[in-house]
Amino acid sequence: MKLLHKDIEKDNAGQVTLVPEEAEDMWHTYNLLQVGDSLRASTIRKVQTESTTGSVGSSRVRTTLTLCVEAIDFDSQACQLRVKGTNIVENQLAHVEKAADALAIDTLLISDKLFRHQDVPTRSRYVRLVDNVRDNGGNVRIFSSLHVSGEQLTQLSGVAAILRFPIADLSEAEEDSSSDED
Repeated sequence: MKLLHKDIEKDNAGQVTLVPEEAEDMWHTYNLLQVGDSLRASTIRKVQTESTTGSVGSSRVRTTLTLCVEAIDFDSQACQLRVKGTNIVENQLAHVEKAADALAIDTLLISDKLFRHQDVPTRSRYVRLVDNVRDNGGNVRIFSSLHVSGEQLTQLSGVAAILRFPIADLSEAEEDSSSDED
């Protein structure tokens, strides 16, 4: 396992950034994690959409989650670590806004919760995003937070996009911003 960053205080609180290099490293991580810890990791989530005609589609979205660990399990056969928890930090997918600026969004998926956000500048930001996508010929699908698909999208930050073409710079931007946060 590679230690990228360590910031431990006198009371043993703090944070570390680790990169697993071998399957066995998951076992060591399993022994380090405790219920109540926060864990940040990049993951791919499947977002399902349901049209008005009842047809169901799905897309995969890469996102970074910060979980409050509720349960930890290690599968020794597959050397896989499974962590259950709730997301405690709202993602910024900046990715969707950058894709909109590049005119790359074919379909914008957005939760209605973002239009009811308590912070007025945040609401305005998402209204501008929707207007930008529509003005550039994209489709906008608003998901109800009362529906399962809307709940799933809300867990992923509330906004996602299906692109017209791939944008290579987005994953590099994520790596740059995550290293700035650490």
